[in-house]
Amino acid sequence: MAQLFPEDYQLAEGEVLHKGEFKTLEMLKEGLNDQYMVFHGVHWTRVEEDAAIYGEIDFLILNPYGRVLAIEQKETQIEVNLKGELVPIYKDANGLSKSSRTINSQVSRNIGSLRTEYQNRYPEQRLEIDHLLYVPNAKVGKNLPANIALGRIVDSTNRESLVSIINEMFDKNPMPTGDHTAKTLDIQTFFLDKADVCPQIGLIGQSARQRTTRLSSGLAEWAERLDFSPFRLWVQGTAGSGKTQLALKELRKAEVQNKTAMYICFNRSLVDSVKMSAPNPKNCWTFHELARFVAESQGQVVDFGDEATFKQIVDYFLTHYDELKEQLDVLVIDEGQDFYPEWASVLLELVKPEGRMIWLEDYSQRIYGRPSIEPEGWVKLSSPTNYRSPQHILTLINGLNLTDDYLETGNGYAGLPPGHFVYQDGDVVSETSDAVQDLIGQGFAPESIAVLSFRGAKNSVFLSDQVEKINGFSIKKSTGYDKDSNSTWSSGELLVDTLYRFKGQCADAIVLTEIDFTEWDQVTKNKLFVGLTRARLTINLVMSKVTEKLFIEKGFL
Repeated sequence: MAQLFPEDYQLAEGEVLHKGEFKTLEMLKEGLNDQYMVFHGVHWTRVEEDAAIYGEIDFLILNPYGRVLAIEQKETQIEVNLKGELVPIYKDANGLSKSSRTINSQVSRNIGSLRTEYQNRYPEQRLEIDHLLYVPNAKVGKNLPANIALGRIVDSTNRESLVSIINEMFDKNPMPTGDHTAKTLDIQTFFLDKADVCPQIGLIGQSARQRTTRLSSGLAEWAERLDFSPFRLWVQGTAGSGKTQLALKELRKAEVQNKTAMYICFNRSLVDSVKMSAPNPKNCWTFHELARFVAESQGQVVDFGDEATFKQIVDYFLTHYDELKEQLDVLVIDEGQDFYPEWASVLLELVKPEGRMIWLEDYSQRIYGRPSIEPEGWVKLSSPTNYRSPQHILTLINGLNLTDDYLETGNGYAGLPPGHFVYQDGDVVSETSDAVQDLIGQGFAPESIAVLSFRGAKNSVFLSDQVEKINGFSIKKSTGYDKDSNSTWSSGELLVDTLYRFKGQCADAIVLTEIDFTEWDQVTKNKLFVGLTRARLTINLVMSKVTEKLFIEKGFL
């Protein structure tokens, strides 16, 4: 199965304008193997009214060796004019009309422009692009124009063989020819920009991460339009508004410009996920990882067997960071609401006076009860639009007044109504199993479900040794870190974690369990908000009898 960029796409219900491109994308996805990357624009259709990725190019296929195939798809009839050129014929109110533009001239210009843009970014590399015309509803015949080679057009007579033809083209000439050929990773980065794709951390199917759709009017797009100096941007963005996408785009841009950039976050799981998509993973740290690095590089012995170690390395870092002052061109701080003010003061000194600083946070995700930080003199950008959560979940969040401001939905998907299960003392595992089975019955695979505890890891029965399976599915949970400080996990079908560690990530379906509180205090509301916004499609809540009464009092359940 081919890798799609972006992978998260869907056609709006009732939409017919781009069904042809959507069908082709599905065909490429299923027919090509996972060595191929397919870049597309199908996800733009509702925003841009266009499914092309670049000009008239609908799909760009990249193989592991850096060879590229550009596919132009035309859903119209085609004819050859007197000059021997292919001309599309469109239906209009008066019947059929011919376009004044020929197909080959449009795409030739697009491919030429694409090569030029690439060479401007990577002057020492030459991008090689082949071209295929796909006209599934037209019958061109054998009278092809001289400028279109035989085998470079697929029409209605051989449209079922599209994938086979593509495979044959790559198999025949898998490697780019000549000197200074483009590097595959650089091509991938370049095409991601052309598709306007920013990686979003998620959990879809068997993959722990995904790349997702362009955010309509999202943070990454708006932040790039801003121009002020010094660049100090304070982003207040709700969950699912695109904060991490913005962070990754800043890191990618810095890499292209040969600037030194660093990403700092409090949440270890989110940092691990960002590393998978960042151009320079070594510059992505948790605050405590950075503190540990400074301490050990200056000869301090760090022993995590001592519970006081975390405080000790932080205290050391706050007084021994001089060598890092003004070393960075770009600093991105994510999940800023989790930082103490004294941490922030030191981190901001690591950036050069003319450098870029981006502070990303969401007050509604303050689950540690730490003091607020308000960067003085910074430009503030607010985004109350959640592009991740379906409408049913946003309705629940707004109805429970979990946030200070009303959240807007940027997700056209209504989703499935949240389910709820109530446990008595001793049967939380049983009720959680029922909640998982309910999702399985709705068609979710266990790999697309995440079971999150409302409690911390030390207090959760699911993170203890007492529970090995849920609803018959083996559990995948954190087992710590290896000698290189990489996360280690048990093997299992069903991910189990706490909402604390899963913050910043998402899954198709969530089971939020061990929900037990007696009042709507601020930290509780923030924790519930974090849990609800982890779900991309639906969520089941497993709560105590006491907590159920609180929901009922607010008019829910």
